[in-house]
Formats: sequence, C-alpha cells, structure tokens
Amino acid sequence: MTDFSYICDSIQPTIKKVKLDLFNSFEDETMSAIIKKDEPSFIPFLSLRQKFGIHQKGGFYPLPKKYAYLLDLCKKIEMNFLRNQCQIQFSVQNNFTEIIQVLQLLNLDPNLYKMKVISEGIVIQHPFLNISNKNDNKNIIKSQQEQKQMSESIEKRITSLRGILDSQVQIKHKEHLSMINCEDFEQFGSQFKIYHNDFDLNDSPDIKPIKLKWQIFPKELIQFHLDFLNFLIEHYDKRGVSFMYYENIVTILSVHFNKVKSEIEKTLKNIITLLPDKMNILMDHINKQRWLLQLDRASLLQLNKQIILNQFLCY
Repeated sequence: MTDFSYICDSIQPTIKKVKLDLFNSFEDETMSAIIKKDEPSFIPFLSLRQKFGIHQKGGFYPLPKKYAYLLDLCKKIEMNFLRNQCQIQFSVQNNFTEIIQVLQLLNLDPNLYKMKVISEGIVIQHPFLNISNKNDNKNIIKSQQEQKQMSESIEKRITSLRGILDSQVQIKHKEHLSMINCEDFEQFGSQFKIYHNDFDLNDSPDIKPIKLKWQIFPKELIQFHLDFLNFLIEHYDKRGVSFMYYENIVTILSVHFNKVKSEIEKTLKNIITLLPDKMNILMDHINKQRWLLQLDRASLLQLNKQIILNQFLCY
C-alpha cells in the first residue's frame, strides 16, 4: 500500500501538467474556431453513397417512375404470355392506363408486340405466339426444354427494353454533365451504374404513345380526366400547398364532380400512373386517412393544362 501511494505521488505532477496542457489546447482550438467560424468547412473525402447516391442493386441504372411503370407492365405481359401463351385484350373501361402504356412501349420498340384495335380497346399478340387454329389461340409448350428456352428469350426481351429506357435517361444525363462541366463523371458513373447526384431523373423525356388509326377513348372520358386534373391543380393553387390528405381531396373531388369515391380514386390512379413525376401519393402510414396526395405544382403550372393529358390520349 505504501509503494502504491509513493507511485501515485510521483506521477501526480505529470498528470496535472497533462491536464493543464489539454485545457490550454482546448482553449486554443476553441478560440481558433471562433475566429474562423465564417470560413467554410469541408469533408476531404466522401463515400460513393454520400457523393453520388445509393448504389443500385442488380447492376442496373436507376429509372424514373414513369419508365419503371412501363418496364413493370412489360414484365407482366411477358409473364402472362409465358404462363398462358395467348393473346391479351385490354378494354378502355378496365385498362385505361395500360392501353396508353402499351402505345408508349410500341413507340420505344415497334416490334415489341403486334396490336389490333377493336371497338372496346386493343388486342396485343406476342411475337412468339403462332396461331395455327383460328378457334384456338393457344400454343402450348410441351417440353421443359422448350419452356426454359422461352423463359430465356423473354428475359432477353425485358433486358433489351430496359436498355432502351436506360439510354433515354443517359442521353439526358450526358447533357446535364455537359452543362455542369463534369463530363469526366460519365465513365465513372457507367462503372458503378449511377447518375450524378445533381441530376434529376424526372428530367428524362416523356415517352409519347403511338397514334391509333381511330380514337378508342370516348371524348367524355378524356374531358373528364382533363377537368379532373385542372380542378385538382386549381384547388391546390388557391391554398398555396403541395400536399393534402388523400381522404380529404377525394371527398372534395367527389362532391365537385358528383361521382362516387371509388370512381374518383380510379381516376386519380390513372393520372398518377401516367404522370408519376408530377403527382404521387405518399403512403408512409398504415392508416389510409393519413396518406398524402402530393403535386409538383411548379412543373404542372409550366405546362399547358389543356394538353398535359392529350399527349397521352392522342386527342
């Protein structure tokens, strides 16, 4: 015990000196920070995520929602054909947005499907479908080997479409890099499948649908969607907001147009699917009453309200 006390006494001056030096150092750093508080601080190294966003899974570039929706529809059609190997019919009444999206897909790749216009909608035929019998539009694949080959061919078709969509974004991205004098990022971005963090994916060009030989959408249906969107924008503008509770706006629209809520919600879904970069529903809560309907008022106001949907409806 005596030895321990002796050791403590012998190192005590050193401890006090260290404490004093630390205090002086802290005081110097504090005063220095106060003097230099107006100087901008920077982090000398940032991770790839901090610099350029989250790395994409699966080795693909990110897609804007309006392109992702088109890719999703293509996948559904391809998988449906793989299971059933038959033609698909889309009706105006039940598949309003799907018809427009198919017309957009055919603009990207005219050979993607064969299409026939009928009075109530369209019929699309997969290029792999061979109809040998007029009374039987199915061509059943019998062997597992044939099924595997078909699955691989369909996967290549989806990958090809994905490449076309990616190229649409990359053209716009390249223009953006030129504007900000950052062309050297293109090679780096292609290596990691990322876009510059200053680039807005929604700036990617809209894909206009091909024009039909004759109009299958009733003028009343088109006008209702236009009136619906115009009223929605004006209602938000009057209040100077970009967010409103979903339940509230559905009730307001239902009263204004004298329609049941289910029809209002269906129309909202149609417009959001066609214009996802300008309108969206935030569903962060389980409770539907807490959902928020969001409008990008700035981009909507820059467009002519009378043609915002006409470009999709070919009207």
